[in-house]
Amino acid sequence: MTGRAATVVLAAVLAARAARAADVCPQGNDPTAGPLAGGIGPADFGAVPEACGATEVALRARGELLIASTMPDYYGRIVATATARGRYQVAARSTLSFAADVFDYGYFNNGGLASQGASAGPATVGFHQTFAAGSETAASLYARALLPLDTARQNSIEAGLELGGTLRVPAGARLVFDGGLAVVGPLDVAGGQVHGRLESGALAEAWLRLRPSFAFGGGVAARVKVAPAFDLITIVPRLGARLALRRRWWAAVLAEVPVAGSDRTDLVAGLYAGFSP
Repeated sequence: MTGRAATVVLAAVLAARAARAADVCPQGNDPTAGPLAGGIGPADFGAVPEACGATEVALRARGELLIASTMPDYYGRIVATATARGRYQVAARSTLSFAADVFDYGYFNNGGLASQGASAGPATVGFHQTFAAGSETAASLYARALLPLDTARQNSIEAGLELGGTLRVPAGARLVFDGGLAVVGPLDVAGGQVHGRLESGALAEAWLRLRPSFAFGGGVAARVKVAPAFDLITIVPRLGARLALRRRWWAAVLAEVPVAGSDRTDLVAGLYAGFSP
């Protein structure tokens, strides 16, 4: 086989794989478009994203609740965050993403000593590459960076890098399975000292399209600290629903209830509104 013929065959194979990925990916304003960003990480950092690319803008309103009312822990936390998120599909299989916590308010009570405050930031930027992993499976690899833009930090900065992969597997006309793995490396710099850690996260869930414009989903997310010491951070069952509205608008809700791990958050709830041009 000549070099030109090999190039033609390779291009045909890649084009066929891209076409299969496009067939698996949602078309239009699909309520099974992919996982809703969850967890309590800043600006979607560590939240497994969609396997398929798209162009859209969205707003997430998140609430966190922690109540440890028994002694000696007597501690409580209420946090409300608004996150702006955007994705831009620069090519058939390539997407850029951006997210920023535009507003964050926290109320903390530790043994009767209360504090509160509002801030903005940080932000993340990412690159996502989608490809076909089989005739009925779309997959992606992505890299996302946490930017040190946070008004809550006066004498320190936090940055980081996230690498991961995701899958989307339709099972018939109504059911879709989503999942992914991520390796997250946050880095804190304070007082001239650098403190880093390595974490790993996973998500597995299924979405059932009950109507053409409405889908219900459920699954579980997990996160562990790998270094400098191993620790189970959280195991989180989650339930969500997504509604496709007119003129390519959509809305969604997500509830997460951590059941194990060193993170003692009791409840995380999110409301989402988005637009896909």
